[in-house]
Amino acid sequence: KGRAKKRLTKNSNRYIVIMLIYFSMSILILGSLLFGSPLTTTSVFALEQEEGLLASVRVLTVDEQQEALDFILNKTQESGYSAIGLDLETEPAVLLMRDSTSVPTSHFAFSFGLNRMLHDLFADAHVRVEVDAILAEATYATLDLCLSWLHGEEPRIINSCETDFAQVGDLVTSMGGLTPADIFAMLQETIPHEQDFFLLALPQSWLVREDFLSYFGLLNDDSASVDLILARDGEEGLKDVSISIPLALAPTNGTKPLPSFVSFEVQNETSTAVFKLDACIFNAEYMAVLQDFWSTVDANENVNTVVLDLRENRGGDFLVATTFLQYITRDPYTLFDIKQRQSDEFCNQAPALCDPQTIGFLQSLGIDISNEVYDLPGSASSIFLSQIAGSPSSLDLFNGTLYVLTSGATFSSAHLFAGVIKRNNFGTLVGTPTGNTPSFWGNLLRFSVPNTDLIYYLTTSRTELNSTDVNDEDLDAIYPDILVPTKRDDILAGRDAQLEYVMENNTPNTPTSSPDISGAHSTSPPITPQWKKSKKVK
Repeated sequence: KGRAKKRLTKNSNRYIVIMLIYFSMSILILGSLLFGSPLTTTSVFALEQEEGLLASVRVLTVDEQQEALDFILNKTQESGYSAIGLDLETEPAVLLMRDSTSVPTSHFAFSFGLNRMLHDLFADAHVRVEVDAILAEATYATLDLCLSWLHGEEPRIINSCETDFAQVGDLVTSMGGLTPADIFAMLQETIPHEQDFFLLALPQSWLVREDFLSYFGLLNDDSASVDLILARDGEEGLKDVSISIPLALAPTNGTKPLPSFVSFEVQNETSTAVFKLDACIFNAEYMAVLQDFWSTVDANENVNTVVLDLRENRGGDFLVATTFLQYITRDPYTLFDIKQRQSDEFCNQAPALCDPQTIGFLQSLGIDISNEVYDLPGSASSIFLSQIAGSPSSLDLFNGTLYVLTSGATFSSAHLFAGVIKRNNFGTLVGTPTGNTPSFWGNLLRFSVPNTDLIYYLTTSRTELNSTDVNDEDLDAIYPDILVPTKRDDILAGRDAQLEYVMENNTPNTPTSSPDISGAHSTSPPITPQWKKSKKVK
């Protein structure tokens, strides 16, 4: 990191910018990283599962647990957390977890214990352990239900698909003897999160998976079924239906092709074009669809409204936002600041950020990287993005109305995407609040935990999406301008509440004051559930 400055060629500058954007600006938080990487292979641990025994019930010895716990604590310290004066071994949450490893325990209980510890330490939705998603789908039994949470003053669980055991619109009154409020309270205690909107948008598979059912004590004594009481529509209103649903592995006869993460459609009858982005993946497929979308909009004089659907987008590379917004504005706009924590482990997993040329480039911008935590201001971010993005061909800028659909699953880079649009008054947000606090931690390191099938995700950077007139520490999410939650009637009717709102109200909702990220312009009262437990990030 010497002070000598080297003259960088245009090509090397571009290379550095590309690498830096890829590892620092994008936050590197794909939904697959948070909820299990599809690239992870099944381990010997899982393949040795005894026939007839739930995969998550495999017992870990005392030594196996302690080795895994030590690994997580050591990696946390080595990744720069010791620099903030955090002595993990003296933290009450760690002492409690250490005590729990004194006896053999199941894999699921150990993983939930780790997540409870991590939540108590950091209250960071990204810092967690999680079972590989492909592994869980192949070896974890589930209930044949599609359960999700409804927004409201108290937590409610609804089934949204037709199965052999339940109908669309069935409300869960009791599950394994617990009410939805009981179950949500347990999620608050055990799932790392920054606020409750993230929990309301957990993947549907989690609520019906064997490890959740086991840890929450919802399984019957046979460990093979769950008793439920469902509130179902009858001739005289809702009636209770008692049912016992067995656990079952997903069928293995063939695999369904994965849907594309990006798509669009044009609805001429409503003069609207909808761009659906379910993951922030910056690749050739995304760029091809993006260019096709904007070319179609540009050529269709009837289209005056664009809808960006981020409701199922759990994050990824922020470059998808940069390239999308090139068709909205060519002027500079406000981004976000980053505080990056450095460590040997960080350089091992993101070597481009520790390359001497990259360091020289940062220093040429006046960034002091001599500290273990250095600041990357939004102005520097703008330089990076402007150099890598270039010009979006010869298409005219879109001058119509932009709506952005959001939910609690709008997370990480998708959360930033929505926040930048709201912060710069580029469009109107419709839906429910996002899954992060406005400022949050990201830029993940990834570790395979020994003796388990768990992946440990640890954040290294603080992204600060600040408002000019609102203290972001007092906000728990980016709130939509128009609050439109999905209700039971919408699910029963197969209705897309947020998109239908846009179609029926195809005029911009322009804030009358300077833009903020608090949702002050909602047409409905802000969501303040009575059961909400407020948390702040570290």
